[in-house]
Amino acid sequence: MAVHFSLSQNMKNLGRYLNRARFVVLPNPYGQTGILRARFNDAVFVSLKHRYLFTSNEKVANSTLRATFQNLECDGKLPPHYKQFKRWTGPLLQPSDVPDFAGILSNPSVRKFCVVRHPYTRLISCYRDKLENRKDASYRRKMRELGLYRSRRILFAEFLEAISKQLQPEMNSHWRIQFYNVFMDMIRYDEIIRYEQLNSRLADLVAELYPDQGSARIAILSRNRKPESSEGLVDAYFTPELKSLVRQVYRLDFETFGYEP
Repeated sequence: MAVHFSLSQNMKNLGRYLNRARFVVLPNPYGQTGILRARFNDAVFVSLKHRYLFTSNEKVANSTLRATFQNLECDGKLPPHYKQFKRWTGPLLQPSDVPDFAGILSNPSVRKFCVVRHPYTRLISCYRDKLENRKDASYRRKMRELGLYRSRRILFAEFLEAISKQLQPEMNSHWRIQFYNVFMDMIRYDEIIRYEQLNSRLADLVAELYPDQGSARIAILSRNRKPESSEGLVDAYFTPELKSLVRQVYRLDFETFGYEP
């Protein structure tokens, strides 16, 4: 098996990692604590070359968007040391990589977009993927985050009840209120795309941002799709009482993004 080694790439990655560390440790407008600054820095993707910015949003086509745009940014030739969740190794930049990031946020020529999803189906997707019929280390970690320590499988109603007792900063990004997940209080978006319309919108968006790419549909890298969509399972998972609970917890999402309860 060939081993790829690039001293210049390693040095560049080290420099970006150190920039990230400074961004997280030193006070700035993008979070009151180091944890919140790290959350912001790791969620925001920037292309200076193609003049756009987008924010990841877990359980909302996050893996598809990350894979698609990271590949497009480098013409499909990802760096040898690229690791999906080590942002400083990828071609798309973090806020910590951009000296005048505040200028990027205020610059109308830099296109800014995010994708959001109906709170009901996002929670179903999260439960099915992370908790339902799972007993691995990731499952146990998320159970601890929910304050639950049980040997038996957690029920969907118990999952929602545990979420309802958490403060927003304590929430895992996979079920955090989307208003905060995409930093609506810090970023003014040009376009907020609904997940429900993403299939018809994404190819056009790729073609607009990368007009020289060729076939935009071929460039889209779909990831982690289950055979049965969560969109058709609302009645199987939700009771009227659970819908009422979610409307209370995710009130900002329903109101901000115009979803019907």
